Amino acid sequence: MSLTRTPRRPLLAVAGLAAALSLGLTACGMAAEEPTGTPTPASSLSSASASASPSTSTSSPAASATETRAASASASETPSASASASTAPTTAAPASSSPASSTPAAAPSSTPAAAAAGEATVYWVSPAGSGHQGVEFPGCGDLLVESTVKATGSGEVGTAERVEAGIEALLEDRTYEHSNGLVNALYQSELSVQDVAIEGDTVTVDLTGQPMSAGSCADPQIIGQLEYTATSNAGTYTAEVLVDGTPIQEFMSQQG
Repeated sequence: MSLTRTPRRPLLAVAGLAAALSLGLTACGMAAEEPTGTPTPASSLSSASASASPSTSTSSPAASATETRAASASASETPSASASASTAPTTAAPASSSPASSTPAAAPSSTPAAAAAGEATVYWVSPAGSGHQGVEFPGCGDLLVESTVKATGSGEVGTAERVEAGIEALLEDRTYEHSNGLVNALYQSELSVQDVAIEGDTVTVDLTGQPMSAGSCADPQIIGQLEYTATSNAGTYTAEVLVDGTPIQEFMSQQG
């Protein structure tokens, strides 16, 4: 009797193929599950970029340095502002110009009557041999003697008012002979003062009218009285006396 054998090799081949397929499917399943646990390169780059970038809550060194300098500058400006504020009130306000706060001016020490009445210096003539002491002048050996008289409207020495007051006192005197033998050679002259000017060491007296002379010795007496009276009240060294714009010496010499 013969036995029939079933071939076994095909069965083994099928079993091996099935096992291989099973292992392949298992490997594919595991490969499919791996991305869920391991980050991809793109996600890794994103994470690296995120970790490299500074947090928005953390300031960069440059920004910190800038803020520090700004704070320092602000702090340094604060004392200046304080100093300005502290010095501002020290500025004094302008003084009030209200008349109520002003001190009234002092009243004049002299009355108008006292100011109008004053003194002036005049010179009288002491004829030769009268025994007086005085100033010699060209002429007939006579002297000029100083005297103080009351004069209306006289000012201080060195002013035109003072000079005019002294000259007017001579011209208004109509007495030829005074006490102690002193005389006034101008007693009959018709003269008045037009102007007085003081410049430097010279006083100029401008008269108008007509001088009257009693003789050759009277001419220098008239001139001497006028010149010395003018310089004494003006406080100058020289005097120029004019009659209607002409020097008195020339004017009188023309009268003969």
